[in-house]
Amino acid sequence: MPAVVSPRQRRNPRRHVITVAAATMAMVCASCVSTSPSGDVANHAGTTLWSDEVVPAVPADPDTGSAAVGTEFSPASRGEISAARFYQGSEDMKVDSATLWTSQGTALATVSVPEGPAGWREVPFDKPVQVKANEDYVISYNAPHGGYPTDSHTFASGRTVTSGWLTARGGAYARGSGFPNRPSAGVNYFVDVLFRPTGPTLRPIDGGTGYYGAFRNSLPTGEDFFPIGVWFTNTQTAADVAADRAMGLNTYVELTEPSNVALIADSGMFAIPSHGDPRAAGRLTADEADMWAGAGDAAWTGRGPPDSPICVPAEAGCGYTVMSTLRRTVPPGVMVYANYGKGVTFWEPRDAAAQFVNDFQNVVSADNYWFTDPSICHADEGGALLANGERPLSDPECRLAANYGVTTRYVRSLVQPRAALPVWNFVEVGHPFTEGTDRVVTGPQIRAAVWSSIINGARGIVYFNHNFGGPCRSYNVLRDACGDAVRGDVTSVNAQIRRLAPMLNSPFVDGLARSDAPIDLAAKLFDGSFYLLAGSKRAEDTDAVVTLSCGGATSVEVVDENRTIPVSDGAFRDDFADGNAVHLYRVRGGDTCGLG
Repeated sequence: MPAVVSPRQRRNPRRHVITVAAATMAMVCASCVSTSPSGDVANHAGTTLWSDEVVPAVPADPDTGSAAVGTEFSPASRGEISAARFYQGSEDMKVDSATLWTSQGTALATVSVPEGPAGWREVPFDKPVQVKANEDYVISYNAPHGGYPTDSHTFASGRTVTSGWLTARGGAYARGSGFPNRPSAGVNYFVDVLFRPTGPTLRPIDGGTGYYGAFRNSLPTGEDFFPIGVWFTNTQTAADVAADRAMGLNTYVELTEPSNVALIADSGMFAIPSHGDPRAAGRLTADEADMWAGAGDAAWTGRGPPDSPICVPAEAGCGYTVMSTLRRTVPPGVMVYANYGKGVTFWEPRDAAAQFVNDFQNVVSADNYWFTDPSICHADEGGALLANGERPLSDPECRLAANYGVTTRYVRSLVQPRAALPVWNFVEVGHPFTEGTDRVVTGPQIRAAVWSSIINGARGIVYFNHNFGGPCRSYNVLRDACGDAVRGDVTSVNAQIRRLAPMLNSPFVDGLARSDAPIDLAAKLFDGSFYLLAGSKRAEDTDAVVTLSCGGATSVEVVDENRTIPVSDGAFRDDFADGNAVHLYRVRGGDTCGLG
């Protein structure tokens, strides 16, 4: 088995400039476990994406060809869709039918559309369609003679539209009729739904609480364990282990050959190295094979960077061969871990990326270093996820903690069946690159990136712990003087995670809390109380109103901040000072909406 390739030994990948369907940006969930609540769910007449006062910039496009146009969207609560809505630019515009689809193109409901006046129209389905929280859907209509309304800027550069429990993530288009499976490059066609939320539901953590118990000598399944890992250390002595434990670390992902796995295990820590060891908790098969071998089933020479050729023929992709070959070297019953990179998250088409994520390991991660990578803001890298590949990202929208959650969310969206395996996420504490070393990650940035990952569903954190650039080179930043500026913050956030691990391992509550402000928001139910996890998605100061759908709460306690905020009419307000702002809340008063 070849040595695991470090993040700096990369083959030049075959880049694919792709347009990532905005629907994959939704935080996805498993087949949500629905518990019928008996609590006081607010009485909502219905939510729409656009009000009747909204008028398209172009009421009737000059295109006269047959087309299916629609909107990709997701609800933040379970509920029902009772009608299709759309803007009709003129009385002469012809619409045959409207259809609600799954994101994969399965029709859930179709209704014929009679002739009608210009303006916003609402056409009810024969019966309401039940939809799940955080799942992706498409609402569309067929326009046999074109003439549909458009606005070219609504979804440009990855923008979204949020209204109540609904978020529209992009337009969709197809020539002719049927499922509109082509992203619209930012165009809005003003196709909408009438949605009514029906209350919160519980969603298990990805893989379930007992996931690691299916493997031999693996990670703990207890509620108080949350993996907090460190990448590629040399750990040979009790002093090494003690130093890492004091910082709140509990897992080693990759180790040098001389490292003492037995010592690590005897110390109550866990090791996932690339070499076999009976005391290890799992096996790392490869790092970033998507980048140095590419997607494909070509023959593999057994080489890895910097040696070449890697694939046969040299220009072919053999990453699937690499991963399946290495997977076969792992004994049965051992948990297999693999990490991927920009191939999965940026360059490969969605189906190719999904094959990496689903076929070769039991735990998966991807490393995108948004704070320090000198090229991640390019249009074909971070721009692929955040701007539909249309342009490079500006520093304020790229160098942002919330983007670690974007990476987590995207990788989770590739997992099939939904939420079938845990996704971990990498956060750098040093500098993974030899170039662009003027960017140095700070302690507050690390804390915010960690929480962004967790809010968006990461079940483990791995710290990239090397400094390959800058004045202080190190292969163990956190133990060396190079880490003096960030060690305190890393230790603090690790302690917070370990203390809150039982809550983090509890079910998510979809449909409990929402906000129209630019914040990431997740809810948990633990020990008879709701918890809310919130992190800023913008670099500037943000005033956020959070609305609760039920429960009758009277206040929220801001965890570890020594303050309490009153809840009035089911809502409370808080400030997020900058892009590193994270607040954790425990909901006080009221009940748990019948969820337990």
